Amino acid sequence: FNGDFVDRGKHQLEVLGILFALKVAFPEHVWLVRGNHEERQINEKYGFKSACLSQLGKQLGAKAFDYFEDAFAQLPIACVVAGRVLCVHGGIGDGRR
Repeated sequence: FNGDFVDRGKHQLEVLGILFALKVAFPEHVWLVRGNHEERQINEKYGFKSACLSQLGKQLGAKAFDYFEDAFAQLPIACVVAGRVLCVHGGIGDGRR
């Protein structure tokens, strides 16, 4: 899965839960590549933080958002598929770093 798992509609928490569950269940067959929407500032701007707060409540939502951001920071920015195809998302962050 090549990035932008969140900020894409009203079921973003459910989608993220399914993706993380698939990664845990099939760690050698599921790859989650980090995209520009797996970055704190983008998530705050485009709605993922709001979704966490509205669906999980202010306290739990804020904690969950921080935990998701910690997990996103551990995702690779690229992967190799079938030993021969390099898969990289189009961008990370705002390009100023």
